[in-house]
Amino acid sequence: MHRRLLLSGIVLIAFMHSAEHVSRAEPGEKLPALKGNATQGQTLFNGKGICHYCHGVDGVLDKKPSLKPDTAAAIARLSAGAPDLRNRAGLTLKDNKARFRAIREGHPGSGMLPDTSLSDQDITDLLAYLASLRQSQTTPGKSPY
Repeated sequence: MHRRLLLSGIVLIAFMHSAEHVSRAEPGEKLPALKGNATQGQTLFNGKGICHYCHGVDGVLDKKPSLKPDTAAAIARLSAGAPDLRNRAGLTLKDNKARFRAIREGHPGSGMLPDTSLSDQDITDLLAYLASLRQSQTTPGKSPY
């Protein structure tokens, strides 16, 4: 029972801003013609988007934020582990359309939950930031710090 409540709490975190009005692309539609801002994407990745909870601060897997023990335990149970977003070869989603959809709708078979709190512009900014991570890649999964 406690596990179910904890997982429900994690799902709730992912949906906590869902009451906001969010512009979104419907399945099958083209991606919005928006220009991404990697700097803003980094702010979202390490903040509102809570991407860093699973993917590490700035996408570095071994640089996790300090989380409450119950939150960290719930995240650890969501999947086998988050992919290294800096390593192009290790990514299963190969294009931005699929990545956009995974951020918006979740990624089946993984622990990635849908995020309805992010606007299309937010997701486009995240995608620009993720592209910059892959361009500045050092050793996969290892902190350059």
